[in-house]
Amino acid sequence: MKKFLALSFAVLAACGKRGDPHPPVPIIPQATSDLVVSQRGPNVVLAWSYPSLTTAGKKLDVVRRVVVYRYAEELPAAQGLTPAQFSRLKEKLDSIESAKLPEATSGAKLIYIDTPQLRTKDGRPVRLNYAIVTEGGTTHSDVGNVAAIVPIDVPLPPSNVAAAPKAEGVVLTWTAQEKAATGDAKPVVVGYNVYRVAKGDTLGELAPPVNATPVAATTYTDAPPYGDFDYRVTAVARMSPRIESDPSPVVTATFKDLMPPPAPASITALVETKSVRLVWDAVDAPDLASYIIYRTEGIGHGEPKEAGTFAEFVLPAGTTTALDKDPSPGIEYKYAVSARDKNGNESKRVSTGWVLVPKAP
Repeated sequence: MKKFLALSFAVLAACGKRGDPHPPVPIIPQATSDLVVSQRGPNVVLAWSYPSLTTAGKKLDVVRRVVVYRYAEELPAAQGLTPAQFSRLKEKLDSIESAKLPEATSGAKLIYIDTPQLRTKDGRPVRLNYAIVTEGGTTHSDVGNVAAIVPIDVPLPPSNVAAAPKAEGVVLTWTAQEKAATGDAKPVVVGYNVYRVAKGDTLGELAPPVNATPVAATTYTDAPPYGDFDYRVTAVARMSPRIESDPSPVVTATFKDLMPPPAPASITALVETKSVRLVWDAVDAPDLASYIIYRTEGIGHGEPKEAGTFAEFVLPAGTTTALDKDPSPGIEYKYAVSARDKNGNESKRVSTGWVLVPKAP
């Protein structure tokens, strides 16, 4: 009887009701929210964050492709399109397959370059609307934010770009162009952008200019760190969205310390028997390398004429005295000292007055 009760309990326990199995939660990519567009030359450049999250805020593990959609409308047109309106009008422009995503990536952004018709066939302006859809493993995101641009005939790149290293920085100059890329005269130019990269590096589509706002003049002084750099300049037609010309041909500049150290405050010449001892004030400069002593020989007495100046000594930093052991008795001399840094920049010279080494009695 006890066996039977135990068995009945086991059977009843095994027959407890189970709930219906839950379907798997779909993994839906989060919609793009930061698509921006700009124009460089004839190209429209799209940039947006690499898709990395699901709608649940979890990590997105699979991106099958990213689809780029476009809708072109003739102007005048209604002000802007919502994602819902765009979804009804959009046309597939292209897709970036998963295998191609690495080469379309710049930092944390994806880049796509479109080369559209800038105007209708009869020459009217158009507004180009773009949006992105991310396809995951089996699902896709909603249409992201819509970014629009009205492309225009951009100016030709600035010509005669030159880069000259100066003590204050690299001074760039260029010549403004009088025509647009299409050949039309008097293109719209609101200023210029200056781009700098390390020598030999490629200028990326998202690289920011070194100037905070477009440069109004045709010259700009950049203050980079020391090194070798490539520079390019573009003509800006509009600031938001950014519309600019193609970059100018590259020019290269090497920027190094061109600022000389301060000169010694003074130098004193002390005449000794058959020699002249020189004493000068030390220079306080972190990159000081040496001092250079110059000697000028005079012709005549009273107000001698200078016969020539020669560098007599090059002495290491930390030295503040030198001895000229071979002056000619009866000849007047004038001495000078300068400071030189590790980049070869030399300060102004500080001189003594004329001194005479007397002849032996």
